[in-house]
Amino acid sequence: MLLQTYRECEWELLRFLAGRLGSSSLASDIAQDLYVKLLNANEHPPIRNYKAYLFSMAANLATDHLRVEARRKEILAEVDGLIWRGTDELTPERHAMARAEFLHLQTEIGKLSPRCRRVFYLNRFESKTQAEIAEMLGIGLTTVYKDLKQAIAAMINARRRFQETLSLDKGHEKT
Repeated sequence: MLLQTYRECEWELLRFLAGRLGSSSLASDIAQDLYVKLLNANEHPPIRNYKAYLFSMAANLATDHLRVEARRKEILAEVDGLIWRGTDELTPERHAMARAEFLHLQTEIGKLSPRCRRVFYLNRFESKTQAEIAEMLGIGLTTVYKDLKQAIAAMINARRRFQETLSLDKGHEKT
């Protein structure tokens, strides 16, 4: 019955979601997620008003998406601030230090669980959204978010440790 109501209200749902999300293509994605969720559901609670229930589910999916994207933007801004501090000239010394830091970070990535590494790779190097990653790997959005958070925290901590090591090395050179 829910799928039938979905089909009857699809255009209304799309307009509703587009207004909430500010994007018709994003509204289509969320509506598709809702449809898949309805297809995969084995049972539904007793429902008196199918249309209201569908719109409530759509609103919740839209809210979840906006929350995840807002947090993702915060994380990206934080990481960008740490990584891209300046664009000074690349000297041989800076190149060697960048290479050493890269190898250090690569080692730290290797310490993450395989799933966490995969989530990080898909997000950072293949530009997959958290929803796309969740679907690809068959895991929940919360799991994707937690894995990304863990991976980014590991990178930030590794970078800090690397820079502390550099500071200690420079301190020893002066003595």
